[in-house]
Amino acid sequence: MDYTLSETAQKLLVALLKKDGITIRELIDLAEVNNTPALRALEELQKYKLIREERENTFPRRRLVYLTDDGKYVAIRIKEIMEVLVKNHPPL
Repeated sequence: MDYTLSETAQKLLVALLKKDGITIRELIDLAEVNNTPALRALEELQKYKLIREERENTFPRRRLVYLTDDGKYVAIRIKEIMEVLVKNHPPL
């Protein structure tokens, strides 16, 4: 079994560190990713239990996305790795 996360999934996790409990549309916009890969990545993140979804009780019943405790842990590590890579990447 492959235990890797797609780049889109990683971007979604890191975006949820900025604002947890947001709609899928807001998350896609915040992470600056495309719809189709984002929807696949959300399924991937749910499979690993890194996010959870809840439906609002009021109309419209939007789906809100939250990090799980494991998701927050993984998102923080991904963000730290990204920061090291950016810091050590020479300008082009």
